[in-house]
Amino acid sequence: MTRALPAAVALAAVCLLGLTGCGGDDGAAARSDGRTPASSRAGSGPGPGSTQVGGDQGPPAGDAVVEAGATAYRRYVEGEVSTLRVKTTKFTDAVRAGNVARAKELYAPSRESWARIGPVAGLVAGIDGAVDSRVDDFAGPTDPRFTGWHRLEYLLWVRNSAAGGRPFADQLDRDLVTLETTLAGAPITARAVAVGAGELLGEVAKRKLAGAEDRYSHTDLWDVAANIDGCRAALLVFEPALTKKDNALLGRLRGQFVAVDTSLRPYQLTVGGWRSFTALTAADRARLRTQLATLAASLATLPAALGVA
Repeated sequence: MTRALPAAVALAAVCLLGLTGCGGDDGAAARSDGRTPASSRAGSGPGPGSTQVGGDQGPPAGDAVVEAGATAYRRYVEGEVSTLRVKTTKFTDAVRAGNVARAKELYAPSRESWARIGPVAGLVAGIDGAVDSRVDDFAGPTDPRFTGWHRLEYLLWVRNSAAGGRPFADQLDRDLVTLETTLAGAPITARAVAVGAGELLGEVAKRKLAGAEDRYSHTDLWDVAANIDGCRAALLVFEPALTKKDNALLGRLRGQFVAVDTSLRPYQLTVGGWRSFTALTAADRARLRTQLATLAASLATLPAALGVA
């Protein structure tokens, strides 16, 4: 069964079918809970090239259906960023309180919305390196330049302590404020969304299924599933345009998303969330890598199909 999309995307699809405004969305509505990065660091942000969108061209003038899709994705991103701030603050509050058990519970859920906005997160220069870089890019886990979720993940799982985590928790909160304010003025164009989605899933297929993303907590499947959700949302908002422009591609993409969902389903917990990455069998990992690479290749044709290549 295909995972339910966040409510904001479902609403956007309804709006797009009639190309009408569906009322204001303050981004605070409840949403489902279940990149290479802006710098050279290997975090879980957008795929290669996503940050290089200066002078990005939108769809041809008058292509209202494609333009409406980009607008709908912006609303989706705004809602996810709002959710991100709320969930991450709960996580960082637990770190500041020294509550290790609670912080561990909140770590993976706090990252879901970050992973969902992966197709466009690279529009904020340097954000991936600040909040989601891996230890590989530094002298070691105690390097003061190593910040963000994974620095806190190291403290919680390797040291089983929140001691020394307060400054990193505070910095993560501040960096996410920067993300929110900068994205509010960023050009989230149809091309940025379509290109970013393909690049992100390519990154997931090549690197994230190696288990190095959340290497201490082994919560990688939370990130992978949320990355897929963010790319699925990109397809959904452009479905009305694809129906007219390339219905065959639309059908192919729908089927490929279903195949990926089917492979992930055995690892989804009935209470929400995902099993440990260590539970993923070698055969399932290989299957997912092939399916995601195929899906990424199909998504790479989306910009041309929409007329925004």
